[in-house]
Amino acid sequence: MKKLLSLITVMAVILTLIPFQSTFAATPASKVRVSDKVWVGNMEAQHGALVTFTEDSNNAWEDTQNLTLRLPDGVSWNKFTRINARLINMADVDGRDLTIKLVNTKNIDRIVLDPYFDIERSVEKGDLVLRVYRGDVADSDKELVVAEIKDYGAKLTSSDIAEFNFIKPGSKEVVVYLEEFIDGSLVDTQTYDLEVENAEIDKAKGIEIKRLTGDKKLTATMNGDYVKLNVDKTPGKSKWELKFTITPEKEYEGDIVLNLEGRGVEDSITLGTVLKNVDMMTGTATSIGLGFQDQDVAGIEITEMERGTLLKGVYTIAINPEYKGLVFTDAKLNVTEGNIDIDNFEYRDGKFVFEVKSASTRASKIVINDIKVTVDQFGYLGDYKGELIFNHDKSDQIKIDEEVLFTATGSKPSEGQAKYVGQFIIGSPSFIITTNGINRVETFDVAPYIQDNRTMMSVKAAGVALDAKVSYDADKKMVTVESGDTKATMTIGSKILNINGEEKEMDTEAVISNSRTFIPLAFLADVFDAELKWDNVTKTVTIMKN
Repeated sequence: MKKLLSLITVMAVILTLIPFQSTFAATPASKVRVSDKVWVGNMEAQHGALVTFTEDSNNAWEDTQNLTLRLPDGVSWNKFTRINARLINMADVDGRDLTIKLVNTKNIDRIVLDPYFDIERSVEKGDLVLRVYRGDVADSDKELVVAEIKDYGAKLTSSDIAEFNFIKPGSKEVVVYLEEFIDGSLVDTQTYDLEVENAEIDKAKGIEIKRLTGDKKLTATMNGDYVKLNVDKTPGKSKWELKFTITPEKEYEGDIVLNLEGRGVEDSITLGTVLKNVDMMTGTATSIGLGFQDQDVAGIEITEMERGTLLKGVYTIAINPEYKGLVFTDAKLNVTEGNIDIDNFEYRDGKFVFEVKSASTRASKIVINDIKVTVDQFGYLGDYKGELIFNHDKSDQIKIDEEVLFTATGSKPSEGQAKYVGQFIIGSPSFIITTNGINRVETFDVAPYIQDNRTMMSVKAAGVALDAKVSYDADKKMVTVESGDTKATMTIGSKILNINGEEKEMDTEAVISNSRTFIPLAFLADVFDAELKWDNVTKTVTIMKN
């Protein structure tokens, strides 16, 4: 049999399945867990947090031991208190002490305390601490916070967080719950304010209120940007469901918060979130000279983090500042990832324009490359930004993102620089390449990865990364890399690197993965006098070659 308690029968095991907030240190006899701390008031029959005592091992609780639970001064046990789902015998209560007598049996046992308290008006606000004694000895590890005494207790909750698209957020209905946890927390002589941050409540639709528990009536009145709440004189505590429609502020990204404030009541919850889920990126800003023709500038990437983020419609990359003497003479647009349908790409009136004919069902990436620009000698000196805009010059225009495209200087950049820089992130198929100060973005069908502390790259990507010519002989399973007077070869499955006829052993080998040939970058970089830099935080590799 299970161990018997002299005043109760062990039953209602379902109570032991309630989730717990914290676990207290174990003693040789038992472990104690307390569920989430609750709010209570200075009045009778206040319901505290569930407490579970579990025997550490067989026979850990001795026959002669008592388990005593002591409340602080001014707090007494209420008759509604239950142990293992049975009401306590008030004969086992002596003032502030509730005693549980233990009887030894073979199996590990559990006691579940569902406490109710009578709290005098004189008891100070703050944590209500239950102290545990085994026999006549206080257990120092078992001072349990089972409630917090407050003047008032009312909280907001929400079952779901609404998600909005940054580009076209629209409006959504939200449902929140307002509940009193202490009798009389909301009173008829006071007004309580509800305010939504970073969104507006649809005043025309108003607020629909439904009482779920209790007898109080709650009413709502729109007052500018606020909602005024009032209750009637009915005593007790109640819970209500509130439904209303919200619209996020234009060009806002982040959480939408609902605040409640009034006499002794203050709470906040998150109602929704506006997700941008699209990012525009350029390479390092290129320096161009005023008065020179057809200068190369950095490429542009527009990346969706979630499918369908870029909605159907017209998008513009506007140049800021605007200048009539600035002209883009060439550019190409490609979709390198996903399946977004793009059409009608052109440059007109100082802006790149393209149309999304249908939204993606797989997150997509749009790349604009081979951009050439001319700015006359009277142009603005400094940064020129590209601003990605949806529905440009319309009433519902949204600026999605911006990046510096190039920087104008007073003279043409030096032609004498020959430095080549490649930069990529492990796991990403995109590369930012800078040649003689000119940037471009290239994207491949597979991404570099780390194997045995070596960066492995596809043959095609390695050619770009090293500014070299790379070829693959499928019959011989041989990779050839050439740059200048240097020629290096390696064979799939072999650790031998052949450099102009001389062999060098590597600590890794070329491999085939996902139907692509991958080669170790570090050994080839050394062969072709390229310097590698590794950023462990961002997992970024930078290749510099003169």
